Amino acid sequence: METHYTWKTKLFSWKFEIYRYETLIGELNKEGFSRKTYGEMGGKKILLFTKGFFKQETLIIDQTNSSEIGNIEYNFWKSRSKVSYNNKVYSWQFDNFWHTKWSLSNENGYLIRYHASGLKGSIDAYIEDPVLLLAGFFIRNIYRQRHAQSAAAAS
Repeated sequence: METHYTWKTKLFSWKFEIYRYETLIGELNKEGFSRKTYGEMGGKKILLFTKGFFKQETLIIDQTNSSEIGNIEYNFWKSRSKVSYNNKVYSWQFDNFWHTKWSLSNENGYLIRYHASGLKGSIDAYIEDPVLLLAGFFIRNIYRQRHAQSAAAAS
């Protein structure tokens, strides 16, 4: 069954709010200029901790018991990532040239599709897993951050 969500943020904000039927049900909140991002959805609380510089990796940590439950590996040159979670591997990718559409999939096809339009967007999920939904949204923001840093360095 497909579940539709919307999300929004404010200009220069580190916080993204996720809604279902106009009700706030989750958020992703980056801690200032640190490498920590906190996510919460459906009662599940996770910490996404990014380590490394040239070869970055993000650990997905369950905040209830501080255990590592997964990780994200990036391929910045191809704008693709791999999410390892619950002994399964998921593929993340941008779906259009403008990077306003992206998705998370497995060997059976798309699991979650995301869309951005300015400071808001939508999410269509074909599974009910808050960790995967938050991870897929988080990855897009890592790529946006990386792109902004590259653009600033080039000017």
